[in-house]
Amino acid sequence: MRQLFNSRLWAAFGLLIVAGIFLAFLSCNDCFGRSDETGSISKDVEKNIEMVAVANTFRQSEGWRIENGRTVGEASVSLDDGREVFIAADTPAENSCTDIGTDSSCVFLANMFGDSVMWFALTDTNGEKPTRVLELPSLVDMLDSGSRGVLANGWIVRLANGVKKTCGESTGTLREFINDYSPDKAMTKLNLIDDQVDEVVCTG
Repeated sequence: MRQLFNSRLWAAFGLLIVAGIFLAFLSCNDCFGRSDETGSISKDVEKNIEMVAVANTFRQSEGWRIENGRTVGEASVSLDDGREVFIAADTPAENSCTDIGTDSSCVFLANMFGDSVMWFALTDTNGEKPTRVLELPSLVDMLDSGSRGVLANGWIVRLANGVKKTCGESTGTLREFINDYSPDKAMTKLNLIDDQVDEVVCTG
């Protein structure tokens, strides 16, 4: 009798285990790597600029493009400071550089996680001979006790200690400058040597 009871108990446990495995299989979205979204970077990734430099060359796979805010295909960029950066497919991105095929015509800005690009942008350099300053939209806010700033386009940049405020009148603190001239009456200057904003200029 006891042996029969033990057999039925083990059979019941076996059925529960099989049922659990079956339910797990049904609820699994990508048990065998079938989902296209596996390993993709969130579209809400912060546009925090941690790497910035002039792109000496930009090489892309056949058919590479940015579609719906994400890359289609792989690419790599050689920066003027000697760094080589690989950009995986399906990386959040934006591009306002008019000719990425021309050497040293774009500035590369990116949010990095180790060696991985989490988000990047390409924008035109300031003229045919790139300077060490990149002109960007106005600051609209500050973060982390003033160590980072938010631009009008949503990008987040590092702020130097004692950002220079260039205007025809006394501007007070950087916070007062932002309150007076953002979002469309100022320009932000990003120093490409130390990768931080060191000057803001009123334009209206």
